[in-house]
Amino acid sequence: MNNTPAPGPGYGWISILLHWATAIAIVILLFAGDSIGETGHEARRVHTTVAACAYLLLAARVAWRLIKGHPPSMSGRDSWSHRAGLFTHYVMLAAITLMLVSGPLAGWATGGGFEIFDWKIAGAATEHPPIARLSLWLHGTGAATLALAIVLHVAGAMKHMFVDKDGLFDRIMVAAGKGQERR
Repeated sequence: MNNTPAPGPGYGWISILLHWATAIAIVILLFAGDSIGETGHEARRVHTTVAACAYLLLAARVAWRLIKGHPPSMSGRDSWSHRAGLFTHYVMLAAITLMLVSGPLAGWATGGGFEIFDWKIAGAATEHPPIARLSLWLHGTGAATLALAIVLHVAGAMKHMFVDKDGLFDRIMVAAGKGQERR
């Protein structure tokens, strides 16, 4: 990590904590969700338990970023790289929002409900196949979109760390200095 602080306004501690807590939750959710087809019931229970525990965190992450916005580009110019980063961030936020809505809707519409830890929460009294199919498709599409956006996000971070060596990565590691705008 570059020892010099990133120039310009950066992220505050709330943004940094939300970023890394969200990253951890999403990685766990993506792996648990992906293994549902292989291991079935237990993987679904792990996925829904982690999702329920992380639900407010993920919703707060989306709301916080939409309210606070993003710090300006490091150069102060609107470069293609900065626009690509913003686009990727907003795709991730949209995918997270889609997952927050489609996951619970899928559990309800299938009639299967949810298991959170050892608690069983009932779904709809009768299955609603069109809603179930749509919500499951949206959930899967959101997961695939989120996974792709994460790969692009990490690639962008690596570009800034190893190619540009511009200190941008430090913005999400160390809170903005005193007197700098916090996002």
